[in-house]
Amino acid sequence: MRESIIVVLLLNLSLAAFSQKTKIHPLPFDYRNSVQLELGGHGLIYSLNYEWILLNSPKLKTAVQTGIAYYPPSTNIIDIWIPVLVNEIITFNKHHMEIGIGYVTTVESTSYQETPPTGWELHGFITGRLGYRLQKQGSRFIMRAAFTPLLSLENEMEFHPMGGLSFGYAF
Repeated sequence: MRESIIVVLLLNLSLAAFSQKTKIHPLPFDYRNSVQLELGGHGLIYSLNYEWILLNSPKLKTAVQTGIAYYPPSTNIIDIWIPVLVNEIITFNKHHMEIGIGYVTTVESTSYQETPPTGWELHGFITGRLGYRLQKQGSRFIMRAAFTPLLSLENEMEFHPMGGLSFGYAF
């Protein structure tokens, strides 16, 4: 009789433990800072970015991102790109959607023949981010893919549809 009671109790405990569905709730990021290398995107060909999570709730996160890209004058690309963005991150467990807006300041040398250049011109683009972010809870690895358009309002409005792929390390 005693053995029957123990068997019945063990069966009830095992059924209770394995029959309930457990909900996975999103959690805040463990690490609020990250360094990322973005290919394409806001730096045209590449940029090195720093990101800081300002608000870190389980479902929504707000991040500030800045970066830099440098191209020598011989490449005939604008020399320096400095993107600054504010991104909202919407969490679905380890998958996240990013929506952001920002401004890219560019600095271009006015004389390519002289070293160092004798003058600089500042330009800028309004930019945005609509993308996907993979970052597991507790992981330091970040991967992002995004649509990152540039809109120039100087002289004549120009729209440049662009995209970027980022790999980063959180700390």
